[in-house]
Amino acid sequence: MPLNSPAARALTTAALLLTAAFDARSADVANANLVTAKVDSARRTALSGHAVAWARAANDRGAVPSGQALTHLRLALKRSPERQQAFDAFLREQRDPASPNYQHWLSPSEIGERFGATQNDIDAVSAWLRSQGLKVDAVSNNRLLVQFSGNAAAVSAAFGTELRYFQATAAEKRMAPTTDPQIPTALAGAVDAVLGLSPALFRPQHRTSPVRSAQSGAPWPALTNCDDQGQCEHYVTPGDFSKIYNLPSGYDGSGQTIAILGRARVNDADIRNFGARTNVAMKMPSVIVPPDGVDPGPAATTCSTTGTPSCDNPSDLVKDQGEATLDVTRAGSVAPGADLKLIVSAAKGDVDGLNYALDYAIDHQPLVANVISISFGTCEADNSQATANALDQLFAQGAMQGQSIFVSSGDAGADDCADYFTTPPPSPIRSTNVLCSSGHVTCVGGTSFGLGTDQYWSSGNSTGFVSATGYIPEGAWNEPYDHANKLQVAATGGGVSVYLPRPSWQSAPGVPGAQGRYVPDVSFGSSLKNGYFGCMAASQGSCAVGSDGFFHFVLWGGTSAAAPSMAGIAALLNQSRGSAQGNLNPTLYALGAGSGNGVFHDVTVQSSGVGDCTVGTASLCNNSLPSATSLSGGLKGYLIGPGYDLATGLGSIDANALLTQWGGGSAPFNLNQQGLTGSWAAPTADRQGWLFEVYPNLNGPGKGLLFGGWFTFDVTATGGVRWYTIQGDVDASSPTATLPIYEVRGGRFDSSQAVRIQTVGSVTLGFSDCMHGQLDYTFTDGSGRRGSQNLARLMPSIACSPTGGNAVVGSDYLLSGAWADPSNTNQGLVFDVNPVVNTFFASWYTYAANGQPNGGPASQQWFTLQAPMTPGARTLNDVPIYTVTGGVFDRQATTTTVTPGRANLVFHDCAHATLTYAFQPGSGFPSSGTLNLARIGPTPPGCTF
Repeated sequence: MPLNSPAARALTTAALLLTAAFDARSADVANANLVTAKVDSARRTALSGHAVAWARAANDRGAVPSGQALTHLRLALKRSPERQQAFDAFLREQRDPASPNYQHWLSPSEIGERFGATQNDIDAVSAWLRSQGLKVDAVSNNRLLVQFSGNAAAVSAAFGTELRYFQATAAEKRMAPTTDPQIPTALAGAVDAVLGLSPALFRPQHRTSPVRSAQSGAPWPALTNCDDQGQCEHYVTPGDFSKIYNLPSGYDGSGQTIAILGRARVNDADIRNFGARTNVAMKMPSVIVPPDGVDPGPAATTCSTTGTPSCDNPSDLVKDQGEATLDVTRAGSVAPGADLKLIVSAAKGDVDGLNYALDYAIDHQPLVANVISISFGTCEADNSQATANALDQLFAQGAMQGQSIFVSSGDAGADDCADYFTTPPPSPIRSTNVLCSSGHVTCVGGTSFGLGTDQYWSSGNSTGFVSATGYIPEGAWNEPYDHANKLQVAATGGGVSVYLPRPSWQSAPGVPGAQGRYVPDVSFGSSLKNGYFGCMAASQGSCAVGSDGFFHFVLWGGTSAAAPSMAGIAALLNQSRGSAQGNLNPTLYALGAGSGNGVFHDVTVQSSGVGDCTVGTASLCNNSLPSATSLSGGLKGYLIGPGYDLATGLGSIDANALLTQWGGGSAPFNLNQQGLTGSWAAPTADRQGWLFEVYPNLNGPGKGLLFGGWFTFDVTATGGVRWYTIQGDVDASSPTATLPIYEVRGGRFDSSQAVRIQTVGSVTLGFSDCMHGQLDYTFTDGSGRRGSQNLARLMPSIACSPTGGNAVVGSDYLLSGAWADPSNTNQGLVFDVNPVVNTFFASWYTYAANGQPNGGPASQQWFTLQAPMTPGARTLNDVPIYTVTGGVFDRQATTTTVTPGRANLVFHDCAHATLTYAFQPGSGFPSSGTLNLARIGPTPPGCTF
């Protein structure tokens, strides 16, 4: 087989597909009912994605008692494909300044009415639950969750699985099903998951120091504490934080509301004393207990020095109170003019109280706040795909409502499953906080001031105990030794999600390939060595001034401090812009991709001060874990480095620069340009890829149409070839486009046999430059396929520019695009003619020679054609026709390429061509034939003969 260049070799293995109907401009958003058949409980379908790693036989601790009451169980419903595409498109338009829907935030009920399940589907699901002896308790405002309850026996019988207890961790016994739950097949198209069968348990992500003392009003040592050797620890007060991260002086969060989610109240006296000692006039939080939650009771005000629990070994409730106190004081001191809503609930049975707070903060109407801070976590490896999907859906709702949501990345480095602030585990694994996995939340990691940075502190304190002089260079937060010099796990969380794909906007220098959603996004100081000043009487640190003029206080550390700090900055941002900003991530990464805007403090090995940086040794240059006996030998995490990294994200933030530069990130890449037409592929997807054609300005100035063909394979190596098409509008002012995925079934090779066209998912497509793109796909056909591809152009760019000039170029390249024989049905070819490397490539999207009218996707067939093309030539003879076997959908695989035939091609003009083909005997295709081709769309300007 002739191979002319590396690009040509890549193209040889590809093929393409055509759009079913060129004039289809957008999906019909009318939501068809997904439950259309009679519900028969005897005919069942298992719902995949519910398995959790710890629910295995070795951990079995017995059956859940049959009479045990189970609450807060929910059926997660699906949107129809059309409505899901409309939801994704509207979410994109809300971020597009050129769209009439820009920052047109919706309420929970509006989202439910426009994008939720139909009443027919809700009624059908509810009726079936009741028929199984279960109680339907509520339907969410977004119309995607049906909440129900019942005893364990009824739940097990309804879903065809046994509920048992398993030893999830050394300290936790948790419930889980032994198999994936089953539901009637008639409901399977409308139900995505059963939530609550293996309820998530969340951990607060902070550490409280032993009590400290200081003299009220004295300038020194005050909050700069030094030991006998002159080694000082510098405590971060609100004034210090303002100096270090350059909070703007003109904004205090007035008119904004921050919701802080938790499981305990705060002691009001602690908040008042905090404000008095630090000279911060912040507002007191209002406490909300969700109607279906559990009141955790009053806050603790004292602790015992003996017994269990004690001051040194507090109860879980006091730990939760510490979390709430830290979060309130961090958010409130950054934005003292903002209203604070502390949404809390204790656990109810096996249901973590944070679940009630989450639902209330996002789905309650009216909304409580436009800024939400969550300083809890649970690792992906301890949770299921269904849990990750449900959280992503909830957070997407928050984004559409204009809510900015911030989550702490975790305190266990690259292994968020590990217990933090204790001895390293013997067998650590890489896993991230599942609450951070959604791209609709901003995941906030931790930094630590670099080594040798004492010069950035004054020798004394000003009012409010301020001693920082300005920004202090940072490394990754990693404290492998505790205060007793014992090895511990204590580091910024970060890594890649195994459940959710990388969002299209997550592109900036340093962002890795397309494995999944990367975290964190940004970071702030989290080290206990430079801990945040705090007041908590229940930890002996009330900050009340005694008769001797001294007061006692505590220090806080952990990424729990970072998330509410960023929430406070978001309140300042909303105030400065005069409106809610929603999901900050797309703009943060646009700013991160720019240069010279001063928004981010890049965290690098140099700024950390670490002289000998290796990923295998836990230090300020990584989020690796030590072993139980050494700094090395534990879990290798991720190194810090220029640009984005998986320990600190884009870095910490200069808040004043953020407010000044907001909306001023790098200009979006223009999708409305002919120059994107051509062949593209992801290096991780073997022998498969894409051909795009853009029709610029087809729908008006700046508004074009993009067609794409996806040449790929079945999900198994024996399944054969598959192809899909995408098609939809692109806008010059929007950096991404969300387009439906079409599948065509039932065709026959080179004939007009009727076909069936259906929407099976959607993609979000964007480009960082003329040679690289990002494509995220989600299938809604029940296959559960979703992922990301880093696309690279396979031949040189011809007429592309970031701003999209749509320049007139030579006619050779302008012959590229989609062609078809009008006498055939929904099949044809897509050409890529590249005069830089003098190469012609074509993909032929067609069907089996014996394809049946009702044939499935296995009747699809694609070929590729490739040959050298002399500049100006309009005839190509004896062009090989290639086909590939053995490929696997979006994966590497061992494949075989054969040449079953050859073809001749003649271009008559820019809009008409003839292709004659001849297949070898035994190939399964006709021995010869002719296609009279015409362009599918308009002829590009400048194409002449």
